Amino acid sequence: MNRFFSKQLTRDINGVVKAEQKDNDSIYVELDEYVITQELNRHFRAFFSAYAPSVDHSGSAMSGKVGVWISGFFGSGKSHFLKILSYLLENKSVEKDGEGRQAFDFFKDKITDTALLADIKKSVSKDTDVILFNIDSRANTEDRENAILKVFLKVFNERVGYCADFPHIAHLERELDKRDQYDSFKAKFAELTLSTWEEERDAYDFYRDELSEALAHASDQSKESAKHWYSK
Repeated sequence: MNRFFSKQLTRDINGVVKAEQKDNDSIYVELDEYVITQELNRHFRAFFSAYAPSVDHSGSAMSGKVGVWISGFFGSGKSHFLKILSYLLENKSVEKDGEGRQAFDFFKDKITDTALLADIKKSVSKDTDVILFNIDSRANTEDRENAILKVFLKVFNERVGYCADFPHIAHLERELDKRDQYDSFKAKFAELTLSTWEEERDAYDFYRDELSEALAHASDQSKESAKHWYSK
């Protein structure tokens, strides 16, 4: 039976698509095995016809106003479609048997609509930062007010290298970065604790004295003033 098919019937294919599963082999299989049906072709056309113009006007306000709502029945492929879109927008690079490919390369033979293919090519021509995550798995069960907003802030802070678990600490880091004092702060903290700031910031309560001293050193403030920066 195998000789009638171009691919091995016993090859490994994930039965469930998971947003957080981002290893090279899984991504390669997802891109390689994805089939563009007529219905999916329409959905890709709807998305990229709206998104592609923002690439030409990346400096204008319109580039930040493209919102997309993906809806459908349970099991209809919403998550899979969204994950494939994320790979395309980032033009994700993957490798197999020493050969590297980008996400767009997988779709050159999958899509026969030349206008759609041109829109996708235009859309991936600019560097794009993609943040893909499952809200439920990243949410704090204790959050009641603005729960979704807090998840978005948490994941965004994590992506840019700031503290994910404590927004007020991330705000401190962002302010220090803005003032070109973040590196000085981290260096002083490492000197005082013999550890890195990134390793210890989630346990900052145990390092209040060192935190105050490092912050005072970096920002030219008194230790007393520095304490107000991170107090809840």
